[in-house]
Amino acid sequence: MRFDPIDPSMRRALQLAWESTRAGSLGIGCVITDAAGDVVATGRNRLFEHDPGDDILAGTSLAHAEMNALAKLRWGMHRDERLVLYTTLQPCLQCLGAIRMSAVERVVVLAPDPLFRGVEGILDVNEFVASRRPEVVQRPIDSWSVLGLMLPTHAQAFWSYNWGWADTLPNVWRHASELVAEKTVVDLVECGASFDQVLERLTPRLRDCVDEVAGLARPAGRS
Repeated sequence: MRFDPIDPSMRRALQLAWESTRAGSLGIGCVITDAAGDVVATGRNRLFEHDPGDDILAGTSLAHAEMNALAKLRWGMHRDERLVLYTTLQPCLQCLGAIRMSAVERVVVLAPDPLFRGVEGILDVNEFVASRRPEVVQRPIDSWSVLGLMLPTHAQAFWSYNWGWADTLPNVWRHASELVAEKTVVDLVECGASFDQVLERLTPRLRDCVDEVAGLARPAGRS
């Protein structure tokens, strides 16, 4: 299976997601760019780590990819830069609130999060919150999207967590569980595999899940 071209910023976010997976965290990455497409800040999930590395947060419930990227934006320094935030997984309630309070104007989402479908409605809770509502765009679902979900699903399966994803995304969960049982991701980590090598190894797992993920991303009421 061949991957279609992807925006370089989202590809970088996925590379950060792989770095997060390698470190034992949830496998989610984020990149913020300016209007010219230049990278302004990056961040990755560090929930299960103690060392924040080149990020700000680690080892707490705040250590999400978006929060780490947003924490690098200096107050008042980016108001006219038309910032775009690329994330490999739909922002949770916490991250969406932080995005609203930042200078980010647009959010591009690679994969939907089963726990936070419809969370963008909170941005219309009152006139003040809605007055500078960032545009949230779901990228068309494809194999890249499945990869964006597969990494954090693998982390859940590996650590024996299940936040309801197994019921919502049974195919993704099955493949992630098989990757855990076969130690595929562990082997890739231990051999220091590059991101391209990871793609080559995981590609056969993804095709079967595209329709499932597309169904999750579909707005309510549409078939």
